[in-house]
Amino acid sequence: MLAITCPDGKIKQYKKGTTLLEMAADFQYLYKTTIVEGIVDGDGKDLQKPLTKDCCVGFIEMNSTEGQNVYVRTLLYAFLVALHHTRPEVQIEVKNTMGYALFCDIKNGIYLSKYDLADISTYMQKMIDEHEPVVYTRISKAEAEKLITPRFYEDTAPLLDALDDETVVAIYSLKDEKKYFFGSMFPHLGYLRSFGLLNYKNGIMLQYPNRDDYDTLPNFIDQAKLALVYDETEEWGKTIGCSTVTALNKFIKTGKDREIIQIAEALHEKKIAHIADKIAKTGSHIRLILIAGPSSSGKTTFAQRLSVQMRVNGLKPMPLSLDNYFKERIHTPRKANGEYDFECLDALDLDLFHDHLSALLAGATVKLPRYNFGTGVREFRGQEANLGENGVLVVEGIHGLNEKLSSVVPAENKIKIYISALTPLSFDDYNRIQTTDMRLMRRIVRDSQFRSRDALGTLQVWPSVREGEEKYIFPFSEEADVMFNTTLIYEFAVFKKYAEPLLLAIPQDVPEHVVAERLLSMLRHVLSINDEAIPNNSIMREFIGHSIFKELL
Repeated sequence: MLAITCPDGKIKQYKKGTTLLEMAADFQYLYKTTIVEGIVDGDGKDLQKPLTKDCCVGFIEMNSTEGQNVYVRTLLYAFLVALHHTRPEVQIEVKNTMGYALFCDIKNGIYLSKYDLADISTYMQKMIDEHEPVVYTRISKAEAEKLITPRFYEDTAPLLDALDDETVVAIYSLKDEKKYFFGSMFPHLGYLRSFGLLNYKNGIMLQYPNRDDYDTLPNFIDQAKLALVYDETEEWGKTIGCSTVTALNKFIKTGKDREIIQIAEALHEKKIAHIADKIAKTGSHIRLILIAGPSSSGKTTFAQRLSVQMRVNGLKPMPLSLDNYFKERIHTPRKANGEYDFECLDALDLDLFHDHLSALLAGATVKLPRYNFGTGVREFRGQEANLGENGVLVVEGIHGLNEKLSSVVPAENKIKIYISALTPLSFDDYNRIQTTDMRLMRRIVRDSQFRSRDALGTLQVWPSVREGEEKYIFPFSEEADVMFNTTLIYEFAVFKKYAEPLLLAIPQDVPEHVVAERLLSMLRHVLSINDEAIPNNSIMREFIGHSIFKELL
């Protein structure tokens, strides 16, 4: 018998070989929604995993972020199998999310009609209704390489090369179709409750529900501008031959790491210069530039590099920090839990900000405020500003795309720029790298380097950060006049060196260890890159250090 520390804090005896799924039945009453994954000594584990030693066990439920990841992963598996059985000639590559939908590109250009999608959907629903089992097995790396036979072009087997030879690999089987996935699956498809299939461009949108309501599909909102940025980034990755982790590893193993860094940085410089040229070509019309993007997208470095390129064109950019326009602490709105809500638009003194915008654009001199974060009081320390001839205001902040922020400035006199890190890199045709995971690793490294916060602290505040992004940034992304992708094709290999040791330091007995272990499992598949060749004005330097703009970070 095994001594298991259970979710209720008690130690109970279980037979060796008892699965987490069997144990979950004893503790479902502690959770509001269905248990979908186990936690063994801090690591996320598939519910089909048997207990083999004394350990501490917890569970993850459906309405959590990790629970939704399991839902989407299992739904994707069901879709791939249904597609294979109904239209086996179609080659799918999973790309990016758009709202609550996953875009699956048809790589070989075969058109699927609404009738084809109906057939696929019917097959999926039949498997769901019949509770088709998703079989979990653990085998050696060598066995996995022999077992997984790629259909079309999938880098799965080569991807395993980066793992140690003694690594044990989790393999899933659905309808005898075996796949290697990053993360757990539902024990059977009966856990899935709603999904949808839509034709979109040259592929399919696989819709999934919000984790707060798995029985209802949110309305699909087409983000056409964002889709174009994704397309451009994907095409660029293919052009240089680096669209998968396996390809990146090959660049590193063959000594071409400096080359891939130089190419990626050159692309950034070219695109930033193009944006500056676009601003200059408007003549004197553009007087205000607003920059917004989610956390760790590289807003500060982008703003500085854009300003440099604007100066090349004879313009005089002047930064205006929104941080100094917070309302005084006694007037700051609060969240439902009583905490101050510094992220909502009402936290800013819009009247003062609008007055200063109007005055500066009219050629007047204004006395700038300085917000004291220690006392929560606005101070005036004698700093004045005047835009002058050829001056352009540059405002960077979370609400930059919200029209309410700049409503006093006519549309023809301002340009809104949305930036984010939309990685084109994937593990293979169906294991993508989530953009939120890349930004999270950026933030973990940056917080450690510059903000005296360890990885655990970053993971603890991340849900709140994501909540703010969903409310105040993503709904306005399509309002942007220009979009810029700050991802660097090589950065995943940089995090191997910087993020991995920080994640390894997270204790096993905290809830955040599950996320840390998931990120670590991803990093195990990439080789470390020599970061000495990264230039000091790189967006990557904003996170790993030695940036030429360090005094502004």
